[in-house]
Amino acid sequence: MPDSLGYILKRLREKKHFTQQEVVERSGLDRSASYISSLETNKTSPTLQELEALAVIYSTTVFDILSEAKGITPNWDFTPNPDIRLLLNFYESLNAERRKIALEFIQYLAEKQKMEQYSESKQAEPAKRVE
Repeated sequence: MPDSLGYILKRLREKKHFTQQEVVERSGLDRSASYISSLETNKTSPTLQELEALAVIYSTTVFDILSEAKGITPNWDFTPNPDIRLLLNFYESLNAERRKIALEFIQYLAEKQKMEQYSESKQAEPAKRVE
């Protein structure tokens, strides 16, 4: 039987050891701690934007939260890498300009790593020739 959305949000908050006030502060929601309480007791429902903000600070996705609330089990044969899911969650929380910057930064890191690996392999080659 699926859990209520409020119960899931409360469980996620407690798993992170956040107070309701910390949730408001970390998520950037223009709300009060009593609003978080009303979400967790199913007295009100979050907007999609609020749910996205909560998913980010809880290190999960809106899809996972809603799937659990509806009792839907994903029908795939693999478990998504938690790091990739978290990275995607952070990416989705960014505006268009910052998404572009994030992608450029990741590309830079990947290219830098390739260059470092190339340099290391070139340094190892002369040692092999000396034999």
